[in-house]
Amino acid sequence: MRDLEALSRALEKIGPAGAEPATVILAAIARLEDDPSLLDAFQRRALIEKGLELLDGAECPLCDRSWDDEDHLRKHLETKLSKSGEAATLQAEMLGAGSTLVQYSARLSGLIAPVVKIAAEHNDAARLLLDRWAQDLETFKGGLSDLQGLVGMKSRLERGWHGLPGQLATVLVAIGAAVDAKPDQTAHVDAHTFLTTAQLRLDDYREAMRKGTAAQKAARLGKAAYDAYCDVMETELNALYDSVETDFSTYYKAVNEDDEVKFTAKLSPSEGKLDFNVNFYERGLFPPGAYHSEGHQDGMGVCLYLALMKRLFGDRFTLALLDDVVMSVDSGHRYQFCKLLRSYFPNTQFIITTHDRLWAEQMRSAGLVTTKTSLAFHSWTVDTGPLVESNEEIWDEIAAALSRGKVETAAHGLRHHLEYASRHLADQLAARPAFRSNGNYELGELLPSVLVRMKELCGKAADAAQSWGNTAAKEEALNRKTALSESNGARSVEQWAVNKAVHYNEWANFGKKDFEPVIAAFKNLLECFRCDDCGSWLYASPKPIPESLRCACNKVTLNLKSKPK
Repeated sequence: MRDLEALSRALEKIGPAGAEPATVILAAIARLEDDPSLLDAFQRRALIEKGLELLDGAECPLCDRSWDDEDHLRKHLETKLSKSGEAATLQAEMLGAGSTLVQYSARLSGLIAPVVKIAAEHNDAARLLLDRWAQDLETFKGGLSDLQGLVGMKSRLERGWHGLPGQLATVLVAIGAAVDAKPDQTAHVDAHTFLTTAQLRLDDYREAMRKGTAAQKAARLGKAAYDAYCDVMETELNALYDSVETDFSTYYKAVNEDDEVKFTAKLSPSEGKLDFNVNFYERGLFPPGAYHSEGHQDGMGVCLYLALMKRLFGDRFTLALLDDVVMSVDSGHRYQFCKLLRSYFPNTQFIITTHDRLWAEQMRSAGLVTTKTSLAFHSWTVDTGPLVESNEEIWDEIAAALSRGKVETAAHGLRHHLEYASRHLADQLAARPAFRSNGNYELGELLPSVLVRMKELCGKAADAAQSWGNTAAKEEALNRKTALSESNGARSVEQWAVNKAVHYNEWANFGKKDFEPVIAAFKNLLECFRCDDCGSWLYASPKPIPESLRCACNKVTLNLKSKPK
């Protein structure tokens, strides 16, 4: 009924609606009929506008005539276009009025469409009438979009733009009567809507109740699991803290047994954190940073780490890397730290790195490491990387490189080994190269000083043996000195070949036969500094004023202390 009433009200106002744009269009059509040149201007204007769009060069796209240049042709077409200004104004008025009528027609079609559906249920003839009217309005709208269509609509506009069917009022009354004759279903529909809505809400309520019950059960189970977890976690953490407290205190007292034998620590969990307090000479428990020095705090850190690792891994704590962990600890406590690692962690492999040579010597003297289990980096460069002790098979590697024709590889290996051996022997024999504050000694500085020092020690050993009347020892010292001189002579002949000023890529100019004498000369020279039995380097002991020159197995033991006169 609302759809029928909306269409009926629109029909009451359909006369005035659209009258103004229809009048404008009819007046324009009358002007066109009175002045046919305007219609020609219309047609020409459209053609000229199209020609301007297609213009590309001096040839006219409309008549194919060639002009002097494109600018003259463009100005000619624009002049003709400007002369049709009155026709353009009239065209704009007609198209604007046509657009207004399109809007009116669309609005009317929107009111007809629902009434067509109603008529289809009650009156087939009415449906056909309304369908034809709607189709007529669509055709009418299609003719309002261009000038030719508007001119062709003159008779339609004179009759009435809406094209209202003559029997429409009777048809609408009949459809309204048929609809009104139907029983009123409002109460039934309202009741049905109420019951449907109530059923949906009842289903939602029941589902919410089920979810609420399940959620309460899940909450109870979750709280029980959480409480059990918290109880177990607290028990486990307390056991961890107690174990760590005991081990930590034991380790720290082992490192500081001279002044803190009554040391204790307390780990206590609090809200979102762990409180860590330590005893300060039986004056109470305080945070480590309150009274203890940096060295003591560093010691505590290492002891706490060891206690945690023991608690977490037990027997599986077999490997640990300690990088300069006692830099702030004084030398006396460092020695105790070595004892701690040996006594409490006999089955753990510690890899300890440090820049402190004193700490390295303390580890050796405490028996934590040995000469075989320690490694010293002597220097570092971009070209060679860290210089460390060469392996025992260095000569085999050099020979293998030469056998493959890799002279540059053999040269690099020989150079690396000479740099290591010279630096190591300079330390072992207490040689005296020119001092460098940065410790970066060249091979040309170290090797000569080592040779001089070795000859000096062998000479002192021969003099000491003579003073004691030890002929065998004197001969051994002189033989070693003689062998050193001979090897050094051969080395001097080939010394040019390993001058550090020669870049490695220059070795490409050498052949295998050229380089073999170089290797032999330096190998024989270095053998003068080794024991024939154990292969260890000779060293002077003690430093800096040595009393003997010996090897690791004591087969070479040359006394340097002469008999008192």
